[in-house]
Amino acid sequence: MRGLQLPLSQTQRIRLQRALEKLHTLSSKANSDASVTVADTIPVNYEDAFLKGHGTTDLNGELVATVCGVVERVNKLVHVRALRARYKPEVGDIVVGRVVEVAQNRWRLEINFRLDAVLMLSSMNMPDGIQRRRTALDELNMRSIFEENDVVCAEVRNFQHDGSLQLQARSQKYGKLEKGQLLIIDPYLVKKSKQHFHHLEQFGIDLILGRNGFIWIGEHVEARDSVVVDQANSSEQSIVLEERNQAYTPLEMRQNICRIANAVRVLSTLGFNVDADLIMETVELSSSLKIDIHDMLGSEFHVLVAEMEAERRSLMTKRKR
Repeated sequence: MRGLQLPLSQTQRIRLQRALEKLHTLSSKANSDASVTVADTIPVNYEDAFLKGHGTTDLNGELVATVCGVVERVNKLVHVRALRARYKPEVGDIVVGRVVEVAQNRWRLEINFRLDAVLMLSSMNMPDGIQRRRTALDELNMRSIFEENDVVCAEVRNFQHDGSLQLQARSQKYGKLEKGQLLIIDPYLVKKSKQHFHHLEQFGIDLILGRNGFIWIGEHVEARDSVVVDQANSSEQSIVLEERNQAYTPLEMRQNICRIANAVRVLSTLGFNVDADLIMETVELSSSLKIDIHDMLGSEFHVLVAEMEAERRSLMTKRKR
């Protein structure tokens, strides 16, 4: 409640507080030390050996937290993952970034990390789809692929010696993102999962949940296989139609993008983990109640979403029993 900047009435404040308290109770039952603040004691078994990780220290014989966050345990390692911190990348993470510089043989991207990420020209598929060595002509035509302020999806490849990240975009699912919205939320709200690319078929929309907190919501684009693309069959008519399609997005599509984007904003404001299922439930709730897109950002809808999530988690807990 303290972090929410919403103009709530007295009734809405009471309803929201009850929903959040119910969620906190359910979370506490699932994991007694799930979240901690500074100087909170972290329960550990002192008879078994354990390792102190980031965000912890030994004080008067007890393991205490030095940051606000969530306690995580990996085998014997106990550490606290700080909330509202910058993105901490791992190799293999799916990220969405914005191009800030076109340099020699590389692009630099802002990905909510302490340093800009680097996407090398050799680490991505060329527009012609042919696997070959990059030439000086390719370097001269880099701006025809990505230029400043373009939104790009890529994968974390490795770390450089200076601590910066190197990205790769060799798959057809990576590359430039167009005709959509880019949202920026706290990275801790996006959990690592097997699937970060989602095609919302009923809306014809692609949803990309970047691990760095950059969320892309845009018109669906079919992944084209470069092996079967025959450039010899491309005609001037197809080029004209493609350019016309690129310049026009139907009104209904734009409304769907805005509705899904507002659902993400509401979940982020409430501090809920953002995943495709919860986003769709929030969108369906707004549609079933016939709430306008701009009204989704109002106080009443925030309260309704919190109550919906509390009820959903309560039902899940009962089913597990």
